[in-house]
Amino acid sequence: MKKFNFPLGRVMDFRRAQARIEEVKLEGLHAELRALDTREAALNAQQAQSEKALKAATSVTGFDLELFDSYREATKEELRRLAKAKVDCSKRVEAQLQVLITKRRDVRLLEKLKEQRLGKWEKEMFKEIDSQAEEAYLAKWKAQ
Repeated sequence: MKKFNFPLGRVMDFRRAQARIEEVKLEGLHAELRALDTREAALNAQQAQSEKALKAATSVTGFDLELFDSYREATKEELRRLAKAKVDCSKRVEAQLQVLITKRRDVRLLEKLKEQRLGKWEKEMFKEIDSQAEEAYLAKWKAQ
């Protein structure tokens, strides 16, 4: 009986590598999203700390209030920019997830095909083994 050979093995390995590349891209996008969340939290914390410091000050000048207002507006603008970036990143995560699902589906298809061919090969192998055992038994029986 000849050894089992799956002719699409290299293709399956290539598809697995492609799927892994897409997984790495998805992980990068998730890291980018986490970084945006971290930046947003840091900005909110800094703004809260500035407000607290302003309220705790014993004397506040008009210049201080104007400076704080400018800082608050700049922070709001940065938070809007971050929100837009998070939406954009979320869309890219969804798109990358769809690409990854497709790549994994391609790999699973080849794996199922390999399993089917291996099952067929095993049946043929067992059939051949049974046939050889039967022939050996009949040869031994005729010799007696």
